[in-house]
Amino acid sequence: MRLTFHGHACVSISGAGTRVVIDPGTLADARGALAGASGVLITHEHPDHLDVEAVVEALRGDATLTVRGTDGVVEALRDAGMPGERAQAAEPGEELALGAAWVLVGGGDHAPIHPRLPLIANRTYTVALDGATVHHPGDSFDVPAGALDVLCLPVSGPWLRLSEVIDVTLAASARTVVPVHDALLSETGHQLTRRWLDTGRIGGEHVYRRLAAGESFEV
Repeated sequence: MRLTFHGHACVSISGAGTRVVIDPGTLADARGALAGASGVLITHEHPDHLDVEAVVEALRGDATLTVRGTDGVVEALRDAGMPGERAQAAEPGEELALGAAWVLVGGGDHAPIHPRLPLIANRTYTVALDGATVHHPGDSFDVPAGALDVLCLPVSGPWLRLSEVIDVTLAASARTVVPVHDALLSETGHQLTRRWLDTGRIGGEHVYRRLAAGESFEV
């Protein structure tokens, strides 16, 4: 399996002739990520996770491409004129087959930002492909109890604190932690986050692996 980071919250997972794209949003290279996609998974409808224009364009260009996400995602794509009913809601506990990939849907709500702001639904995705597993929690800290090869870990945003990020890093049984949801961080912020999440500071057995946009590694 090859994991590629496309910026902010967007990753693609490739192997065995399958390419799964998660959260191609407006702060990422959404069009680059969507090129050649076998399937698209979107955690929620916020623009930094869903570039509506890019996704609709990809759907129009590939009659076999489908999207799974929340009801809000489906509504946003339908309002933008997606062809047919090519996006469908994904429910927690559902198992999906996308080419050679197996996907377990989880999640519930987006992590709260403030009591005055309404919560929206957020889905998480655990993708198994080529004998490896990757988990993407969207805007939440909902992670599965079992072992993971890669945890895509949100590290910046109005809804999180670094102490929570550390707790999730230590609680998750992941061999590799890849920081995502990082567009708000300066280089100084990245260095500080790495310092706090590296095993030399907090312990643990994971490898903290920051990727530049467009960078890949073999899982």
